[in-house]
Amino acid sequence: MEKDVNKDHDEKIERRTFLKAGTVLGIAPFIYGLGGFSHEAAETKRNKKRKLVPYIASEWWLIGAAPKDLSPLSPEQIEKLVADRRRLSGREDKQYDDSGKIMASKLGKIEPVDHHLFQGPDGYWHLWGCVRNTNVGRVLYHWRARTLEQSPWEETKEYFRSDAKAGECIDDWYGQEWLQSPYFVYEKGTYYMFYGGHSTGKDKNGNPVSGNPPHVGMRKAESQICLMTSKNGVDWQRYKNKDGHSRVFVGPGQTRDPSLIKIKGLWYMYFAGDEQNHLVAGCYVRTSKDLINWSDYKMVHHDATFGATTFEHECPHVVYREGYYYLMVTEDYDLKTHVYRSEDPMDFGLTTEASQKLYVGVLPCGAPETYQVDGKEYISSNHNPPLGTQLARLGWKPA
Repeated sequence: MEKDVNKDHDEKIERRTFLKAGTVLGIAPFIYGLGGFSHEAAETKRNKKRKLVPYIASEWWLIGAAPKDLSPLSPEQIEKLVADRRRLSGREDKQYDDSGKIMASKLGKIEPVDHHLFQGPDGYWHLWGCVRNTNVGRVLYHWRARTLEQSPWEETKEYFRSDAKAGECIDDWYGQEWLQSPYFVYEKGTYYMFYGGHSTGKDKNGNPVSGNPPHVGMRKAESQICLMTSKNGVDWQRYKNKDGHSRVFVGPGQTRDPSLIKIKGLWYMYFAGDEQNHLVAGCYVRTSKDLINWSDYKMVHHDATFGATTFEHECPHVVYREGYYYLMVTEDYDLKTHVYRSEDPMDFGLTTEASQKLYVGVLPCGAPETYQVDGKEYISSNHNPPLGTQLARLGWKPA
């Protein structure tokens, strides 16, 4: 039986206890993750600065398997989606066969993608991630485990769906829901869950844009980053801005995939986006002192070497190691994440030429997040979405 944690809870979302007060979601001693990890970039003395290269230091093990309790798209839904996407793309022969079977085979598989994990004070490790190709679209699903090494983790049957009353996934693509990419932090007694709420139903000029029925202008809809908060990590409420919406900011373009780090008391949120122009697609940042009011956006990275569009600049993740900031950008879930090194968290190369000067190399993973635990470092990945979210040890070696 599916358990939709949105159902009948417009004001408050209650779930069984998985978070409590204590060392959760952004408090020392760990770094760059949750379950007690600090998001504060530590100062490094200049004489201790060292350029590093990340590498996968172990075999992968499965943690978040494709949930068995979620219902996949029906054959009728798949048939319509294939027809709509083929019509919009105009691609009739190269990628898909005449009957759309290749696309249909992909759409018929429930796939965990962008995610985040942390350890709660209850002792459990908790994984929340976007799951696509369900019969309602994309939802945020919850797994948990007693240890990081457990494989696979327990499927809790808890998940979030979008809330149109909160302004999420408005008149969205193909009539589906598109919740994406959860990311958690803890600050001053409050838990924050940022996530992609996809279409606002309007373009950048405020004009209505419909994704259902799909048409060629549907990608002009501005997307949003939304927020839920909790005082105890158990009872969640959607944040409400002056318009009653859960969003904290909108755009540019297909805004999604938030990732946060705190630098000298200022929060930096990195995210994927575009400015309705493939040549102005990349990774962006906004800053905030209170996690509610965010600055205007600024592009921090664009590299057309591996593709110029927004879909080759996904899932930005920034970490700080020994005097340098490292940006991980997913080109493709199929083991193609590119790493860049910079001393400036606001600049990882704004042009292809500048980016290549900061280029470190390829990390074979997709949509990665990193975690330091008891002197060990881990990396989670979605390089095989039909299988699920996986975990491995992460190492750093001198450049």
